[in-house]
Amino acid sequence: MTADPIVGLHHVTAIASEPQLNLDFYTRVLGLRLVKRTVNFDDPGTYHLYFGDDLGAPGTLLTFFPWPRVGRGAPGAGEVTHVSFLIPLDSLSFWEQRLASKGIPFSRGPRRFNEEVLSFSDPAGMQIELTAQAGVATGHPPRFSDVPSGHAIRGLSGVTMLQLDATETSGILSVMGFHQIAAEGERLRFASSAHPTAFGSHIDIVVDPRANFGRSGAGSVHHIAFRVASDAEQRDWRSVITQRLAATEVLDRKYFHSIYFREPGGVLFELATDQPGFAVDEPVETLGESLCLPAWLESRREGLQQRLPSITLHKGGTEANQAADPHASGELYRAGVALTEAAGVVILLHGRGGPARDILTLSRALAPGRIPLAFLAPQAVGLAWYPNSFLAERELNQPHLNSALARVQATADLALAAGIPRERIVLAGFSQGACLATEFIASHPARYAGLIAWTGGLIGPPGSTLTQAGDLLGTPALFASSDPDQWVPWTRVQESARIFTAMGAQVDLRGFPGKPHSVSGEEIELARQLIERAFAGAQAKG
Repeated sequence: MTADPIVGLHHVTAIASEPQLNLDFYTRVLGLRLVKRTVNFDDPGTYHLYFGDDLGAPGTLLTFFPWPRVGRGAPGAGEVTHVSFLIPLDSLSFWEQRLASKGIPFSRGPRRFNEEVLSFSDPAGMQIELTAQAGVATGHPPRFSDVPSGHAIRGLSGVTMLQLDATETSGILSVMGFHQIAAEGERLRFASSAHPTAFGSHIDIVVDPRANFGRSGAGSVHHIAFRVASDAEQRDWRSVITQRLAATEVLDRKYFHSIYFREPGGVLFELATDQPGFAVDEPVETLGESLCLPAWLESRREGLQQRLPSITLHKGGTEANQAADPHASGELYRAGVALTEAAGVVILLHGRGGPARDILTLSRALAPGRIPLAFLAPQAVGLAWYPNSFLAERELNQPHLNSALARVQATADLALAAGIPRERIVLAGFSQGACLATEFIASHPARYAGLIAWTGGLIGPPGSTLTQAGDLLGTPALFASSDPDQWVPWTRVQESARIFTAMGAQVDLRGFPGKPHSVSGEEIELARQLIERAFAGAQAKG
């Protein structure tokens, strides 16, 4: 073979239905950048939308033909069934919380080839995966995304194909430089020998001789494109491919040049050049903001613009988002059983200067042995939920206070997304974390499994009106504090307990004269008893 080995995928192209839903999902949920707004060159009355990193680099691209009236496809043999993106290993919690906060069902399946994978569907039903890996290249995070750059999707990880038999497909992949590197059951993994860690370097084949054939439609992958560096290399590859399979002539796609061929198992393959790229007809700063057409369609621009559905690109910004929501990208630490196995959840909120990992160590002491509980401990940015005393004017603690409350909600959303209702969620915190837990429940009144406030109370300056509206419907609430305490006045703890009682909580108020500003063994035992009563008789899911 004269051609160099292929390093990985260039892009994946799929079919969508409503273009605005497609645009909003991939930019406003997954945080990708719309790098090109053009038309399907073979069907100019249809958009072709390209999503990727900030530059639209090869290996980061997922593109769509959105046909508004197309029926839903059905995955089957001879098709790509899943598209996987790469995220950093420490971004799993961020993405779980983000998906949950946006009401998108997801699952965190068993490890695959020693990788953590989040799975969910896009609006058209296409199966998307986020694969977490250590040491993922930083890449070029989209400039207009509200996803913090540290958690941004880096690029494609690969795709999964369903085949009745893998023999012939694996043969053509081998010719292209992709060789089997691992197997788990009926799943075979192939990787590029040229650059096994490049974006889009993994192709998985799931073999199922009993699988039905699929039906093309919304949510279906139309084709997958592999990278070739140049026109000359593409010509070399075409000579190699046509010795085995029929292939098209080179087609000008304006942003790359392409040849197409169908591999023996039925999936449509493309070989696309890295150049010219997406900046040939608009500046990098404004990629995707205008309709771009190839020269041979410019004469039809007015008619096409009238025919194409109107779509609106909403641009955010990471820096602005981080300023308004500083805690959004914090880590989430876990203990106990998995959410999918839990009878209930305890959210632990650390105090100022105390890392989430520290308060999470209380999980063993708090968990009744026979009750399967999940413990979640979100981390505040800079080890503080808000910068000033909880007795300061609320405006002086913004935007951190609102961001902290939103972070508690995002953590609770994980439990809700796993089918665990609020009445099986306990909020527990110490000092600043206790104030945050108390404030959250008072401002989001409902029946909870419990509140555990170790040295904390409602947030607001002395003399302000703290009374809250709403019914806590018998929520057990433990207010336990040193009396006096140098940071949290006992009078505020008492006032908070009275307000919770008026809101319908079952309050247990405990003062400990002379106790240091810490959580004592007796306070831990009181909390453990509250949890045991709250989940008495609870069983694991399933």
